[in-house]
Order: sequence, then structure tokens, then C-alpha cells
Amino acid sequence: MAFTKPFTYVDGAVLSATNHALNEDALREYVNQEIIAADVSVDTFVGESIATPRLVTSVQTGDFVSKTLQGVSKIRLPQAYSWFTSTTKSDNQTSTTVEDYQSLSNTGAEVVITKNNTKVMITFYAKAVGQVNSTVTRGPGNGIWENQFKLQYEKSGLATRYDGTRAYVWENFSAFVGSVHVDPGFQGNGCGHRSIMMTRMLTLSAGRYKFSVAVNAKVEKGQINCQTFTIETFHV
Repeated sequence: MAFTKPFTYVDGAVLSATNHALNEDALREYVNQEIIAADVSVDTFVGESIATPRLVTSVQTGDFVSKTLQGVSKIRLPQAYSWFTSTTKSDNQTSTTVEDYQSLSNTGAEVVITKNNTKVMITFYAKAVGQVNSTVTRGPGNGIWENQFKLQYEKSGLATRYDGTRAYVWENFSAFVGSVHVDPGFQGNGCGHRSIMMTRMLTLSAGRYKFSVAVNAKVEKGQINCQTFTIETFHV
């Protein structure tokens, strides 16, 4: 059925907000194939016509006809912070080469893909805090005190990380060491408290993937409040 707009625009005529809203609403309903009042007339629409998802609450998964939705979304809820730390390896704080990526709380989901070239979209939002190190003297040079967050997945025992999704939170340090800042242009809360958001669309082959966001920690005490980590796997 072709789309018919409720209001016809006329050159030179004043456009009211009401008429414009009518057209916008009608177009939204048409494009999204939304249920409207006319659908509920006798014998044209019944409850059995609605395809409900299969919900698996233990792994926070909803299977729809067109996609699978996994993960958590707590953007409106007060959240407690979870911790990450650099003390898992003795030289992790001061080395620019040691990598010890730790998967963050509330960011894990296992995705099973049954056919090649499947589209997957990941959305992540969190607040990260890097506290001042207490026992290790801060050294000069960028890259020593940055806590990198990267999207990653594990498949067949191998981890793949995406550099394009990296973000940082630095040690919450408010002074100089020589002429080097913790982070050029920022000090204190400006570098130690960061809101981090990343969205990534991937095309993946068939297989089993374990997704998470991981941090290469450089501070003894780091906190993160993950408010959203969702994975949408599109089947059509």
C-alpha cells in the first residue's frame, strides 16, 4: 500500500506545527509498520498476530524474529561501581608495553552466529574513574598512566580487540612531573573522571563469540559504572 500523507504541503502557505506533526507521525507508522487503530477492527487484527520474543533471563537475552538482543541497559537506574586494578602484574603500572586486559563487570555476552556475514551492533556506555596511585611514583611520559578500554571478543581461544573503540581514563593527578602532564591539557578531575561511550557495527562469520569491554589497567584502584552494554544480532 502506498503512503498517503494527511497534509499536503503548499508553496508559500504557512505550515503549522500540528500539520507537520501529523505527517511525521503518519510516516513513522508507515515505515515501521506500527499497529494503528484501523488494525484493530473486526477480524483484521488479533493478539496472536504479535510475534513475542523468547526471553532467556539467566543470560539476559531476547530472541525476536528479526534479531537477538543481549546485555544490560540500566541508564535510568542508580549504579554501584565495580573495580579494576593494575596490581595483577608487578610492572603493569609503569610499563608502556605490558598488556593485561581485564573484562569489565556487566559487559559480557556470548553471541552465537549461525551464518556468515551477520551484522552485529554493540553499544556501550559507562563512567570510569582513575584514582591516584599510592605506592608507585608516577613517571613522565604519555601512555604510562592511561587506562585503555577496548571492545573485544574471544573466539576459539583467541582474543580480538578493536583499536577504533578505545577510550581512556587517566590517573586523577593534579600536579606536574617535570614538564609532562598526566594528559595534555587536563589535570585532576578532568582526566580522572571520564564518561565513555562506544558504538560499533561488525560483520562476522559463523561461530561462537564472547564479547566484552576490557581495560588495560594502569592505576591501583579504578572504578567503572557500566550503565549500558547491549549486543544486537540481526538475522534478516
